[in-house]
Amino acid sequence: MDSYPDSNAYLQAILEELRASKQPLGFGHPPKARYIYANRQYPECLWYFWDGAKKAHEPIALHALTGIVEKLEIEEKEFRGKPDHKVNLHIRAERNYVIQSGLETLFAKGLLYTLSRLPVATFAQPITISVEAGDTEQVLFCRIYNPASGQAVFAPYPEQVNWQDVIAKAIVKIDAAHGRVGQPEQQSPQLAHSI
Repeated sequence: MDSYPDSNAYLQAILEELRASKQPLGFGHPPKARYIYANRQYPECLWYFWDGAKKAHEPIALHALTGIVEKLEIEEKEFRGKPDHKVNLHIRAERNYVIQSGLETLFAKGLLYTLSRLPVATFAQPITISVEAGDTEQVLFCRIYNPASGQAVFAPYPEQVNWQDVIAKAIVKIDAAHGRVGQPEQQSPQLAHSI
């Protein structure tokens, strides 16, 4: 007789999860996220990967990424001796990606505001995030689409926006869609004043 009455049910649940994950066997990429940088630093691409070993960018020719949004975070880095806040959007696709952009950019603001306006259920399904060049060589926009219908989400933000609230709302919705309960991480007072 089994000393743990629920052990069979537990083992069955593990087996079902492993079958559902469809983890590919054989050679492949390491399971760590690959960072995608969204900016117009290089004239031949709108976003790119960074190859640290070669100290060179790898242009991404396609302008859209479809996957499931897993997590949103704001990361503080240092740039030229000053704090520089980055938006990191974690996406699960054929592998894990993190789209990173400066918090002050039009790309990040469009991304954050649109994410904050989407219903919670959206984050349990794939969405398409696209980069779009602006009229000037520094401007990069973010567009979000429903990949099934091809319909773009239109969420223009007003001139006066409390970006800290927008970020918190987006984080709460993404976390709720993935069953993570809790409060969003508190932003530093410097962040509140910088956006």
